[in-house]
Amino acid sequence: MAYAVEITKAAEEDIRDAYLFYTEQNNGLGHAFEIRLQQAVDNIHTFPFKSQTRFEQTRIIYLKKFPYGVHFRIDKSNSTILIVAVFHTSRDSDLWTTR
Repeated sequence: MAYAVEITKAAEEDIRDAYLFYTEQNNGLGHAFEIRLQQAVDNIHTFPFKSQTRFEQTRIIYLKKFPYGVHFRIDKSNSTILIVAVFHTSRDSDLWTTR
């Protein structure tokens, strides 16, 4: 069964902030972050149950080469995957668990 992927506004802000940070660090690094993020989202879309449930109903898949995790929930009744956060791995998990 195919699941639709949706991204919350808060997660979109996380993505934008990370992209801008990496772009400021090195020209082209923001683009590399985008590529790795898209690979992670594609992986979530293709294999939504591959990741373990980490916090209540939230699952996490980690980006390759970047210290970020994509935090998402699966709604089986609506066949939807909701990305709730894209957080740096060193950030306090309490910041996104309320999303």
